Amino acid sequence: MTISPRYLVAANLLLLAAIAYVASSVVGTAIAAKLTPLPAVHLTPPPPAPAHETRKQASYYALINTRDIFNSIPAEAPKATGPPPKTPLRLKLWGVALHKDGPSSCVIEDLSNHKQQLYHEGETVPGEAKVTRVEWERVILTRDGKEEILDLSTEARPPGMAAPAASVASAAPGSADEHIQLTGDGQYVIDRSEVDGALENMSQLFTQIRAVPHFEGGRSTGFRLFAIRQNSLFDKIGLKNGDIIQSINGQELTDPSRALAMFQELRNQNELTVQVMRNRESKTLSYQFR
Repeated sequence: MTISPRYLVAANLLLLAAIAYVASSVVGTAIAAKLTPLPAVHLTPPPPAPAHETRKQASYYALINTRDIFNSIPAEAPKATGPPPKTPLRLKLWGVALHKDGPSSCVIEDLSNHKQQLYHEGETVPGEAKVTRVEWERVILTRDGKEEILDLSTEARPPGMAAPAASVASAAPGSADEHIQLTGDGQYVIDRSEVDGALENMSQLFTQIRAVPHFEGGRSTGFRLFAIRQNSLFDKIGLKNGDIIQSINGQELTDPSRALAMFQELRNQNELTVQVMRNRESKTLSYQFR
């Protein structure tokens, strides 16, 4: 296709006009920049250098730690820790039975009605207290969310109750029952008639004492005694609440039937040796029958 010379001339004129417009715009901008005065600039002088402070002791910054600037809630003061107080409840602990494979138990007397009952860990005793933990010579009770101690050896005596009379075991030799004489430390001489009379009425004899199996490490190690009546036969021969009878004449006392059989054998025995654990110390009681 052939373009007419007339159109070519028109195109060239338009191109030249565009170039001229752009060139004049650039030149005008450059001239305006040269003729416009520069704005005034005001610079603020720099502040003086801070004075060098001497290093302060660590006590100077202790206040920051006490105010706890990273925590808006004041930290609570640490609570004083210590053993729980003794319970004010009118209860008396007569004995405990420790079990490794199950809940331990204890025998507690309600001093308001002198009723004794066996309680396991987790059960509630009179006074709305729960048996939380049974230990060697005490029980930890929980009442109103706080722990209290019921002690075996220093149990509280109810108001108005007289102190128990001294037992034969603490009396001087020869000053006690004429049928039972204390001849030395843990050594007794007993009339045969006293033993025979007691064995004639076994049911009456066992109302003078209570015993529960004692366990250590899941194994029976004897019988713990409690509720020993004052001036009973067991009291006169030196047995005490909390004693754990471990063996009689060298035979371990781990089975109730065997213990009963040993009582029957007393008719034919002239001497008897009882091994007990008292206040975590081993003690030997020796008896001679005449």
